[in-house]
Amino acid sequence: MEKDRATSACAYRRVERGRTFCTRATDEFDREVWPEVCARCPVPAWLAAGICTHLDIGTEVARKVDGEAGPRVFTACRFFRERLDGLERCRSCPHFSPWQGEESEAEEGGSEDTSAEGEQSPEESQAAAEPLRMMPACFRAGVAQCLRFPELVPDRVLVLPPPSIRPAEPYRALVEQILKQGGLQALFFVGPLRDVDGLCDLCLAVQQCPRLIVDVSEWDAGALFAMGLGRALGRGLLLIRGQDSTPPFIPQGLPVHEYSSGEELAMLLVRGLGISLQPARGEVAAGEKVLEDKPAEAPEEQPAAAPGPAEQPPPPAGEGSGEVPSPKPRKSRSKKDK
Repeated sequence: MEKDRATSACAYRRVERGRTFCTRATDEFDREVWPEVCARCPVPAWLAAGICTHLDIGTEVARKVDGEAGPRVFTACRFFRERLDGLERCRSCPHFSPWQGEESEAEEGGSEDTSAEGEQSPEESQAAAEPLRMMPACFRAGVAQCLRFPELVPDRVLVLPPPSIRPAEPYRALVEQILKQGGLQALFFVGPLRDVDGLCDLCLAVQQCPRLIVDVSEWDAGALFAMGLGRALGRGLLLIRGQDSTPPFIPQGLPVHEYSSGEELAMLLVRGLGISLQPARGEVAAGEKVLEDKPAEAPEEQPAAAPGPAEQPPPPAGEGSGEVPSPKPRKSRSKKDK
């Protein structure tokens, strides 16, 4: 029985670089699972039987319950906003709505890394399906609404470069150009996260942008804050970093894409954001103007044809007859002439 359950498909199990992770784990640093853990987990059986779209599931992988290793599974209803002790009430609930899930992941059994080549992982797909949220209260003033009244800008993308190169113009210029050609607007956070003012500015930027690009090439408190707040508010995350054999930290359960050049960075942005590059308007207008102003070119003059056989000048004597002309005879000179 355990063997059958261990090999069953689970939409919440993701494979990355030879390791398997549970996307519903509540501990960000303890998401890795293995067949024995999945065999004891009831979630695959729930998914096979059908669950409600309002059901929220959380797991604790390493917890020990009744002397046995985890996982420990938590359930709650998003519609009624209350915790559940079981799924008995779901079937008889008038608000029950069948959960469709990630069909491609369930069919493939989670055996492929769906985050490669621009495809979304189950965790990213679920985050994209969730509605974008704003801060329910201001952490700074303690009031029920943010005093800065943030508004979501659909085409804006928040970018957090590494701290050491945030003032560098080439990095920002490249990212801004790629986003602009893809019809997006880049919002760079370049200030230090030293006090509550910087924290408030970053919180505002996260709320304004539906998608975030976080470069984790260096240790950065701002990157960690943006990642946590962005995931809590349902923002799309694209994590990138330069190639390094010893990265400063590795976010567990989140795909991180590496680059080693500006060209690879541009390709990551295009694939990760799912955009298609378009030439700038100024470049298109300039190109059209050049085509319009360019005068019509006269047809090229064909080179004169070589004269035919009838037009060929007559060959000198001895030529054309197949005979080799004999050299002129030389006069012999006698001793007297000398």
